[in-house]
Parts: sequence; C-alpha cells; structure tokens
Amino acid sequence: MKSIFIVVLSIIMVACAGTKKQGMTIASPVNKEVMSHENEPILLGRINREGLTRGTYANWFNTEYNNYRVDEKALEPVKSKLKGLTVLVFMGTWCEDSQREVPRLFKIADYLGFKDKNIQIVSLDNHPDRYKQGPNREEQGYNIQLVPTIIFQRDGKELGRIVEYTQVSFEADMAAILAK
Repeated sequence: MKSIFIVVLSIIMVACAGTKKQGMTIASPVNKEVMSHENEPILLGRINREGLTRGTYANWFNTEYNNYRVDEKALEPVKSKLKGLTVLVFMGTWCEDSQREVPRLFKIADYLGFKDKNIQIVSLDNHPDRYKQGPNREEQGYNIQLVPTIIFQRDGKELGRIVEYTQVSFEADMAAILAK
C-alpha cells in the first residue's frame, strides 16, 4: 500500500511540475494576469487565444483579427507544409508589434485550418528588472531580443522566425520560412 502511495504521489508531483515540449518547459497557470509596474494589466507566462480574446486584450486582438485580410494566394505553397509544424510565440501584451502580429498569426492559422494546440505562446514581462522575460525564464535559449518573436519549428528544429515585424508580409515571410 505504501509503495502505491509513493508511486501516485510521484506521478502527481511530476504532473504539477509542468511538462517539457520541444525544449521549453511549460508551467501552469495559463492566461495569468498581473499588474505591470505601470499599473496596467498584462498577461504573463503561458497564454492562449482564450486569454487574448477577453478583457482588455480583446479590443486590440479582435480588431486586428477582424480587420486583417489574408493573402490566400501567398499561402498556397504553405498548405502542403503544415504537417508536424509547431509555432512558438514570445510576445508582450503591452507591445504594439505583438498586438498587430499575433492576431494576424491566428487569422492565418484559422484560414489554413492550423490548430491552436500547435501554437505555444509565452507572454513576457515589461518590468525593467525582468524586461522580456517569462516568469519561469521560458525565453532562455531562444535568443529573444525583440517581441513578438514567432518561431516556426518542425520536429523541435527551428525553421525560421519572424521578429518584431514582417519583411514582406506575414504570408510571404511564412512561405519563405517553410520553403526551406
């Protein structure tokens, strides 16, 4: 009986510690809102679409998402390259570039039928002492200098990234990354 208790306790401890996926430790909770040093609400740590489409974030997310027009023609070569693709996003809900590019990513993902479960998002801090850091230092090892940084990966290997803003358009940049 004691050994069963120890096994169950070990399983619970491992589950609560977070999971490791493609080199990044993902810890709970999801969509944690905190007050920034400027007394503004920000999301911090692991987040998802649900967190971005509620509260103060919904205004900028939904506006950009709804107003963005997908360049369907530019995405033609992308459609056949989605298998095994994951997207890792480092952003700040306080960052105007993130507020522009992340809703566009989701609009394109919806057009392509790319599932949200394949998009991992970490929202970083804007406090001067923790600038562009996740609460669990999730950004370590990814060389995050600017946000958003949108990293396209296959089988844990980075294919390319969009950093802060696109070079041509989101669709064209994505097609160039996936063509490699």
